[in-house]
Amino acid sequence: LKFDWNFGDKHRSFIRHASNDRTEDRCVNGICAGPGQDGQQPFQRINDAYVIDWVSTLTPTTVFNVRASANRFIEKGFGRANEGFDLTSLGLPASLVNSLPQPRYFGRWEIGGYSPMGRYQGINITNTYALMSNVTKISGSHTMKFGVDLRRTHFIQQSTGNILQFNSNAAFTQRIFNQGEPTAGDGYASFLLGHLSGGSSNYPLFPFNQQWYFAPYFQDDWKVTRKLTINFGLRWDLNLPPTEKYNRMNRGFNPNAAAPFAGQIPADMRALYPNLANLRGGLEFVGVGGNPATVYLNDKNNFQPRIGAAFALSDKLVMRGGYGLYFMNPNNNFLQFAGFSENTPIVNSLDGNRTPIMANGMLSNPFPDGIKRPPGASLGYNTFVGRNQGWFDENFVVPYVHQFSFGFQYLLNRTSTLDFSYVGSRTVGANDERAFNIPSLNFRKQCNLLEGGSPIFCDQQITNPFRGIEAFRGTTAFTAANQSRFQLNRAFPHFNGDMTQFGLNTSNIWYNSLQINYNQRITGDIMLLGNYTFSKMIERWGYNDAYANVAQQGLYFNDTPHVWKVSGVYDLPFGKGKAFGSGVGGFAQKLIGGWQINGYWNYRSGEPNNLPGNVMPLRDPRTTLGWNGVTDEKAHQVRGWSPCVARQFNDGRIVPSATALAAGCGTDISQYVWLQTAGYAPRLTPQRSGQVRKQSFNNVDMSILKNTRIGERARVEFGVEAFNAFNRNYFGRDSHYTTNPEDPNFGTLFPSQAWIGNGYPRQVQLRLKFYW
Repeated sequence: LKFDWNFGDKHRSFIRHASNDRTEDRCVNGICAGPGQDGQQPFQRINDAYVIDWVSTLTPTTVFNVRASANRFIEKGFGRANEGFDLTSLGLPASLVNSLPQPRYFGRWEIGGYSPMGRYQGINITNTYALMSNVTKISGSHTMKFGVDLRRTHFIQQSTGNILQFNSNAAFTQRIFNQGEPTAGDGYASFLLGHLSGGSSNYPLFPFNQQWYFAPYFQDDWKVTRKLTINFGLRWDLNLPPTEKYNRMNRGFNPNAAAPFAGQIPADMRALYPNLANLRGGLEFVGVGGNPATVYLNDKNNFQPRIGAAFALSDKLVMRGGYGLYFMNPNNNFLQFAGFSENTPIVNSLDGNRTPIMANGMLSNPFPDGIKRPPGASLGYNTFVGRNQGWFDENFVVPYVHQFSFGFQYLLNRTSTLDFSYVGSRTVGANDERAFNIPSLNFRKQCNLLEGGSPIFCDQQITNPFRGIEAFRGTTAFTAANQSRFQLNRAFPHFNGDMTQFGLNTSNIWYNSLQINYNQRITGDIMLLGNYTFSKMIERWGYNDAYANVAQQGLYFNDTPHVWKVSGVYDLPFGKGKAFGSGVGGFAQKLIGGWQINGYWNYRSGEPNNLPGNVMPLRDPRTTLGWNGVTDEKAHQVRGWSPCVARQFNDGRIVPSATALAAGCGTDISQYVWLQTAGYAPRLTPQRSGQVRKQSFNNVDMSILKNTRIGERARVEFGVEAFNAFNRNYFGRDSHYTTNPEDPNFGTLFPSQAWIGNGYPRQVQLRLKFYW
């Protein structure tokens, strides 16, 4: 709805409201009703927006504008058929069920190799309030604009996580406990024996995050001479760090904080492990111990200059160029809530998953110490010890992007133009992440076969110094008699796992492109536009080897070297003022006139596929099969690279993998393409390369429009629109070749599921608009 008012000749205003409700019924695992349903049923996206705008012409050369808006977006996924299920009917003890937080559902059951069952509630709400104002002033050859952009954003999460989750995989029924094989072990067999590979109970937090944004700016378009125009401006982004309404967030990790429980470690253990003598490290919290309420410091120097120029070299040739500095919003990795939401893990083994806990079957009492409730910040540096918790760098600064272009536009004739430009960008200091809680490089060398070490040495179980210490209750460290040598040599051995450090300003992106545009008006009724882009986009993100500080560098995930776009508009030559039927009047004129055909063709190269991370390429892995080659029509399977993988075991043996033998690779390892490395080896491939790409995109959209005038003040527009008019399949966006070398389908994919992520099959829609 939109309402417009004019107040005299100098003032006008409008109020607009927009609302939409998109509800889907997603059935994922084949259970589309009743308990066990794994689908967002229903899945809803609801949006409401309100805008009020005022424009005032203060003088013939000065215009003032102010606009206020409010937008609310709600996304909901329920899995409602799982709600209210009686978990005691599955044999779970009533004491456990009664201790679970609300709302209570069927649970989440994930068995390796089988479809998962159950789903919990997920809701997030975003409120955005904005006030924008600007003044435009024309003075001689200058057109200047001064303005300010003020926003307040609320991000409210009401997602429960998995309040009760059970996992079972092949680990306890496979031949080697910590190295999977496609022909050994089965997740359902482990489950039927009562062996869980993991699971947890999540006690959720419903956080209320808030953020301020303030940006004054100035822009001047200066007509220097008849041939030269310069545009320049400056914008200041004050993008304040987010806060949580009740200070329920973590603020980094303090590596120098003394561990409060250190004195409880037995003296003989401290003597046995020298790194425990001065044990330090713990999580920090916003608003506690002198910490500010923000996750990271205010970044106040985000000034963004922009400059552009156009110069007419001749009556037919124009040269253009420009540069701008822009700042990026951080991603949501700053949302870390350790201590305010609590996850009670299932302790399934006391010897590093070699053998399961057998007593009476784990499902009869999966949480013998009960469900833990969130302690908030009350535990201080004891918070989440014995667990793997990521954290956001408190020294994070807002990343920035240099954007620039230079090119020429040429008037070929009175009806066509051609322009070609170099367009590029450099992203500096983008969000990155790294494993933080790792041993030294020298110790890792003792674990890695490729560096002369032995994974068996680092996997060896040695006495657990944290056993029985109350701060570790609810974790494996509290109950296990032993831990691996690798775990106890971590930088902070009282935390389990790598503890990812988010918010590092170490990622960069490089983009370079040649862009060519052609514009042709063939006649007064036909318009043709064509565009070709040749580009390359490279990222440096993540680490192939965090121990040796080796960054990962490769193609960006949506690098597309070639993009073609062609669009055309054809006003059919029938009716008043046209070549045919111009003299026809009355109803016949309304019937034959006002027809228009539109077409749009878009082609782009396939995006680079992710590469496997735990293999070493021995030769070019590409095959002649693939999207443009031969496929296995019977299996509906597309192969992206060779399946010939040799397996390096932790004891040093190298043999053909079972999947390679099944694929017919033979027994001559010297001809193999991949070597699957043993444990503790760094990544030896980039995240992506141009060798293997997903399916290219080739799509045509078309429409037919009919405009009919009704009197002098009204008209009706009727349209028939076809998206993906030729019904081409496309599986190139979210369908990846399987990167797990232990999977029988390694290097292949099965393009069998069409969904919105990959685009729609042909869709035809009718629309009717009435203007008056």
